[in-house]
Amino acid sequence: MKLFALLVLCALALLGACSSKKPAAESYSASLSPYNHTEDYIHQFYVDGAGGGNSRPFGGGGSFVCCISYPAKWHPGLSATVKWTTSSGNPADTKPEAALEQWHERVIPIDKYDIPGSTLNVHFLAEGDVRLVISSKGSGAKGYPGPDYPVKPPGWKW
Repeated sequence: MKLFALLVLCALALLGACSSKKPAAESYSASLSPYNHTEDYIHQFYVDGAGGGNSRPFGGGGSFVCCISYPAKWHPGLSATVKWTTSSGNPADTKPEAALEQWHERVIPIDKYDIPGSTLNVHFLAEGDVRLVISSKGSGAKGYPGPDYPVKPPGWKW
């Protein structure tokens, strides 16, 4: 009887090992990539304390700074604190205040994602708005769920 019980326990252990699934990741990490849709120069930015570098007016993407952690599954209320400094991005603007860096800070909701991505794309928009998009695609790529790549307005020479 003991031998039978031992065989049953071994069989159950083997079945359990064969049927066990690797647990799903609870969180992922993503690189930060800025997209600047404004005429301001972004000297530095941070998302939940992780530094993201700088971004010229009407440009961005292509540069990545590591990393921020985010949950594997999106949920309502998911957000991040974004801090950044700006000054005029127009070299022809010679007013003294144009060169002064101004700090900004906002708590920004993270766009809904169904599939975790490798990059947190940070879109700096007009009037201090920011949009956070987690994706493995960059702005301008087919199927990218966020804003199009920044476009310089007609007559913008810088």
